Amino acid sequence: MAARPCGRHTRGMAEPLPAPGFPLEYELFDTVTEAARAALESVLIESIERRKEFGAMICQQGNQFFAMPPREGDTNTVDVGHRLGNRGCPEGATAVAYYHTHPAYKGAGFNMEPDRFSPEDRGVADDLKIDAYVGSVSGLFLRYDHRMRKIMVAGPRLRNARDLPQPVPVKKPAVKKPAPKRPRQHIIPAPRLL
Repeated sequence: MAARPCGRHTRGMAEPLPAPGFPLEYELFDTVTEAARAALESVLIESIERRKEFGAMICQQGNQFFAMPPREGDTNTVDVGHRLGNRGCPEGATAVAYYHTHPAYKGAGFNMEPDRFSPEDRGVADDLKIDAYVGSVSGLFLRYDHRMRKIMVAGPRLRNARDLPQPVPVKKPAVKKPAPKRPRQHIIPAPRLL
């Protein structure tokens, strides 16, 4: 069994449960960020509507990545599964990050900062030595890099409401082609009759 992380945010965890099995359906991605984006896009609107955080682990299998199915939490917290065996990833896969939502500006009797990683969010990532991703009520898509200890925008905003239109690809304006040049005609005046 792998050594257990023991940091401020993981201390006192009971012996891990067995590792979960592979999800019945899961999609493989070329990057961790693509897997995080797909997972957050699939759950952010429901998270906002229900005012509950959702999240789970992102795992690596070979050279590809996949997100575990989302786990439901409360208004301001979610257990992403990192306490399970193999850090919430199936046997044969490795935990490389976790994702979760921040669905509200207020909750549990206090104002929240949904467009930021909380100290607890960063603490879990630092203790486990993995990155973290968050999808915010505003649609902001953020990444916390545990090695650099920096927060950055991970990509374009996430869709955060059902009634928003799907993004339409930007079309390049049509370039008006000039009319083809006609050969210049020389007009010879007709002779004048007297």
